[in-house]
Amino acid sequence: MPKIDLQHENSKLKQSVQSLLARIEENQRIDRHFQGFEFQLLGCYHLKDVLDILLVDAMKHFNLDDVGLVLVDRDFSLEELMTSLDIGRYENRLQLRHSDDFSLTLYRGDYRVTLGEQDTLTASRLFPNLDQLGSAALLPLVRHNQLLGSLHFASRSHERFSPDKAVDFLQHLAGISAVCLDNSLSNEHLKRQSLYDRLTKVSNRMHFDLEFGKELERSERNGQPLCCLFLDLDHFKQVNDQFGHQMGDICLKQVAAAIRQELRKTDLLARYGGEEFVVLLHSCEQREGLQIAERIREVVDKLKITGRGVVRPTVSIGLACWHPAGNRTHDLSRLGQRLLKCADEAMYEAKEQGRNRVVSKVFCQIVA
Repeated sequence: MPKIDLQHENSKLKQSVQSLLARIEENQRIDRHFQGFEFQLLGCYHLKDVLDILLVDAMKHFNLDDVGLVLVDRDFSLEELMTSLDIGRYENRLQLRHSDDFSLTLYRGDYRVTLGEQDTLTASRLFPNLDQLGSAALLPLVRHNQLLGSLHFASRSHERFSPDKAVDFLQHLAGISAVCLDNSLSNEHLKRQSLYDRLTKVSNRMHFDLEFGKELERSERNGQPLCCLFLDLDHFKQVNDQFGHQMGDICLKQVAAAIRQELRKTDLLARYGGEEFVVLLHSCEQREGLQIAERIREVVDKLKITGRGVVRPTVSIGLACWHPAGNRTHDLSRLGQRLLKCADEAMYEAKEQGRNRVVSKVFCQIVA
């Protein structure tokens, strides 16, 4: 072979090797970039942290123009969970869908990462905040062969997510995101189940006991009053005896929902046991607490519960209010027990006075 041909072949081979090495180096760089993001996700335990990374951090990390996430909430439990956790919608970047229909139009049953341009209607639904979409990456989030949702990356560039690009890294990211999302949802649901009463959907006694100490500390730290309401359904045993326990359960659920409607977001409502409920009104003077208690009594008194018969429930309410004295309390736990006892005694006074009424009892702080 002529010398000039060998030099030409060697030059071509050298260029190929250099190109291959450059591609390997670039892939390694991309891999490290994706790994850094995935490690962040894998370190998350709470749902809010996972959503923050997917919907906020991802934009900066991957230099995106917008991000969107659609979660499939088939039984509306996710919407309820997010409300209880006070999780917003990230400026419309987070959407809940109650069926698989929308995702099926994106993936047509084949849950693989999809790159490319989107029609105007789809673009506006995926990225309502983006004025102009060039191209998008659609990442299906699948766990145990079931679609959890769909993560969407947007760019104004038509070349950024063109169909000819490799999707290996994005496919891996979709898998990691699905695992982290599923785990955080499971953890939050389990936590909620352990702290909330299944029947009435309000806090249970264990949750109340955990939060009560925090509320006492916060009130003392900020020098703000804390009102405690003890509520008991009147003649509830007669409801169970006359109409059955199923009717009694319906009554408890509707009464709990009526009480909750009259409370602020910062207030704590818990089922304390049986037909008893307790409410903590943060930063609430006794006069305002009485007004809230009276509103609760009135709204419950207007309920008409139908089933095997007609039940018109009423509640007796006791109120006690603590005003921090200024000095640190030596034993907040003991003070909390006394505050609860004071409200409980006021509730029994309401029973003795004829039921379906509010009684307020003066709470005197004893410095331990």
